[in-house]
Amino acid sequence: MELTKEQTQQIEEYLQKRKFDFIDLNVEILDHIISDIENLLNKNDTFEDAFAMVRIRWEKHFREISSFYFGLQYSESKIVVKKAIKIFKPFYLIYLAAYFLPVIFLKNFSIVFNENILEFLNGFLNTITLFSLIYVVFIIIKVIRSKVKTTYSFILRTQYLGIIFLIIPLISGNHFNDKGNLNAVFTGFLFGGFAVSYICHHFYKKHKEAIQNYKHLLN
Repeated sequence: MELTKEQTQQIEEYLQKRKFDFIDLNVEILDHIISDIENLLNKNDTFEDAFAMVRIRWEKHFREISSFYFGLQYSESKIVVKKAIKIFKPFYLIYLAAYFLPVIFLKNFSIVFNENILEFLNGFLNTITLFSLIYVVFIIIKVIRSKVKTTYSFILRTQYLGIIFLIIPLISGNHFNDKGNLNAVFTGFLFGGFAVSYICHHFYKKHKEAIQNYKHLLN
């Protein structure tokens, strides 16, 4: 049995009261709830009883949880966090590899640069780092100002503190030690910062695509 327009509107109002306004998930969750209610209506339950039972069933999915993938300080509804984890897992591995692999490599292998090239490399790395920092700050400002929530904007919000990995090498200004070797720790920070920049770029692009898809859906 299909729901009436008024009944569907009641479900939409329920989602609004739950403050579930993630546009990439809203339609999907609405369809699931409608389907659950229709299944109960086919068993001769009234809409009011079916809606009440479905609300109880879905309550656990709207509870806020956190994950070590993003940091325990970032919490959101279980639906959002579960999808975010599924999307973010490969990027978490990229993030770890970007930091630890250069550190491990430079701790075990010594690469010495002569003085003539040190100044150029320092300037080159600082320039790339500065542009990466500016770009990440640009993304942060754009996402905050848009006020549109998606799973991707939640992921982005958890990455903002990662700019510290770009700021530390810039404050240092020198990526080499006195012997002309790349500083293992600062290089790890640097590549970790580049990973954060790539992750922010990727999910900002996905965030914009989700907004466009939602607009097309409304039209």
